[in-house]
Amino acid sequence: MPDKEVVRRRAALSGAHAPVSILVTGIVLALALSGCQAVTGAKRVVPTPPALAGVVQPPATGAYIGVFRPPAPFDPSALDTYTATISPKKPAIVMWYQPWANGRTKFDPAAAVALYARGAIPMVTWEPWDPGSPAAPALDGSNETAFKLSAINSGAYDAYIRTFARAVKSARGPVMIRLMHEMNGNWYPWSGFANGNTPQEFVTAWRRVHDIFSSEGATNVTWVWSINRENVPNVPANSFAAYYPGDAYVDWVSMSGFNWGPSLPGTSWLPFDFWFTQPLAYLKTTGKPVVLSEFGCIEGGGDKGAWITDAYAKIASQHPEVKAVIYFDLLDRRANGQQMDWRIESSSGSLGSYKEAVGSPYFLAAPASSVATWTAGISTAGWSYLRSLKPIY
Repeated sequence: MPDKEVVRRRAALSGAHAPVSILVTGIVLALALSGCQAVTGAKRVVPTPPALAGVVQPPATGAYIGVFRPPAPFDPSALDTYTATISPKKPAIVMWYQPWANGRTKFDPAAAVALYARGAIPMVTWEPWDPGSPAAPALDGSNETAFKLSAINSGAYDAYIRTFARAVKSARGPVMIRLMHEMNGNWYPWSGFANGNTPQEFVTAWRRVHDIFSSEGATNVTWVWSINRENVPNVPANSFAAYYPGDAYVDWVSMSGFNWGPSLPGTSWLPFDFWFTQPLAYLKTTGKPVVLSEFGCIEGGGDKGAWITDAYAKIASQHPEVKAVIYFDLLDRRANGQQMDWRIESSSGSLGSYKEAVGSPYFLAAPASSVATWTAGISTAGWSYLRSLKPIY
């Protein structure tokens, strides 16, 4: 489970985290966004929003590769380095964090469009809290009364949610939203057993946010419901199922899971099966596609390369329900001087094992099929509209 120092690190990041036919579509998208289809003859094209994408569909076989690699997507160089030196394939999903207060609180449609040009699907981990600043992150986000679930359910944030929904809709392409993740832990203000909340209030809040997006016609959203691998506290009322909003409100299900090694008091080097078997068994019962949305291994305490090899091999051979794997590619520098190195390139063994693992045909790269399906129907006027979106960050 994440300790409060890890949550603080996330706070700082939040405030600052295929087939030939599909490949051709991705190339066309990049060319169109660069302006190659901006004008027909001498006639000026009037921007017209393209049709909205639908829910992201899982691949029939295999799993998409994805990455959390700050400061992407706002600084594309992070992804350029990833594809040039780390991965043999482009990521099909790029994940980052955005808070509801203090930092990058607005959805940036232009950042999403830039990812579409790479053939990637954006996934926003959307967090109702004030994480503080990188220099002074929130010390204990679990006690932020302004973001109690009852406050969300009262309508206090409806205007903000509606504005965010409209911005997501304006991107037009597929956007995965991972809302209020790890709610079965006790370290966030939306946690069911923190801040005076209950699991039922979480369900109500989730449905409220979902319904606001629906009322705005933001049908290009794919809703990702994401648990922590273990329940904290481990009591019956804090079960995974207590937080499930219902099939009509969830498109994909997800989990966070890490091999912490000996980096925290009471933790030790443990294999993939220890961290993932039980939560994946539950997620499979939902019948929804599964994404490992925070996935990684620490450097130190064991053979990280061997751990990565084993993990990806077991995903491919034993877990067909897993349709995407997002690696948590971060060097976590702590205030006490400790460094927790989750990076793929933390050692030559780790890097080599990752390259070999995702190089398997089972793991699928950009362009993702949902991006390709959407772009196939975009007109010249639609490309003009997408190019007209200006970056916020």
